[in-house]
Amino acid sequence: MGASSNSTLQQLEESAQGLLVELRLPGDTNPRRIELQERVKSFDALLGVMLDPGKITFDQEARSLYDFEPAPIDTASLSGVRSRLEESLPGQGSLADRVDRFRRRFVIPAGARAAVFARALKECRAKTLAKWPLPPEETLDVTFTRDVAAAWHRYEGHYHSSLKLNPNAVAFLGSAIDVACHEGYPGHHTQFVLMELEAGQTGPEVEKTLVLLRSPISMLREGAADYGVDLVFPPAERLAFERDVLFPLAGLDPAEAASYALVNRLVRELSSSAVPILRAYRDHRLGVETAARELQEAALVSSPGPLLAFVDHLGPFVLGYTLVPAQVRHHIENYSTLSGEDRWSILRRILAREDLRALAPPGRGRDN
Repeated sequence: MGASSNSTLQQLEESAQGLLVELRLPGDTNPRRIELQERVKSFDALLGVMLDPGKITFDQEARSLYDFEPAPIDTASLSGVRSRLEESLPGQGSLADRVDRFRRRFVIPAGARAAVFARALKECRAKTLAKWPLPPEETLDVTFTRDVAAAWHRYEGHYHSSLKLNPNAVAFLGSAIDVACHEGYPGHHTQFVLMELEAGQTGPEVEKTLVLLRSPISMLREGAADYGVDLVFPPAERLAFERDVLFPLAGLDPAEAASYALVNRLVRELSSSAVPILRAYRDHRLGVETAARELQEAALVSSPGPLLAFVDHLGPFVLGYTLVPAQVRHHIENYSTLSGEDRWSILRRILAREDLRALAPPGRGRDN
């Protein structure tokens, strides 16, 4: 980081700290002012990390920037998932090699990817609209381009979003549903449509029109978008749709859909096993080569390089794709069991709260 950039960040930090002083009023209970304080605190913490990125650990950064306490990894459960994968994919070579060989059988031909993704997106939208009515004018425009590494969503306002999508991001059959739900319905596009819809004619407050990627609300939205995939497509429904619709559209054998769905789901369940490796890498306890090897072997990450580069750039924001979805699921399913409330309505309330503290255990007053 150059001297001029450092100076600019220091000026921003001073401004943020000054704004915090202005916002703090004794006995103030104004919800918007309190929310603004939390946003400025998070921004101030981010500036501190950017000014001195090696000062705090991975977990300390998660607490400071996102007010998120990384939960311990359930190693026993992960061991069980690995055992099921071993049984599902017998043969020679490491489990990572066997998973990689298996997945390569389900690559969508390049010429069919746009059609497969469009069909998956249509289904995600239909299922979401059945639960959350959206304005008739809402639109999500998709552009396939290699100018982005994977997928990049941008909310344009007035219920309209644009999505830039690298064809390689939907190269595997299962990626079509994952990306369509996560980026579109009920994921990021829908999240922002609901925010604008609920703001009414006056529109969202000005502070909500600026979205910081490294912020608590952005991490919550990532976790909620990932959870939305399984909410829209429970395992049996996903298998049926992939087998009967997407496999034929991609020119793949529907007879293999069940085995693919099982392996794909088990690999996803192993995602949290990457967290200790990424933590050790970020905290300089693992070198890049060792971390890459462990990600491949322990977490079955086929391309660890981009993931490590992501952590180099954004640190514990990666938890938004690993631990936060599990916490969203745990909160919603527990609360639904206790209250009988529909999971879709609980998710909508969590998103409206715009705060990771909305995931506090039921009974602590967070959801009242």
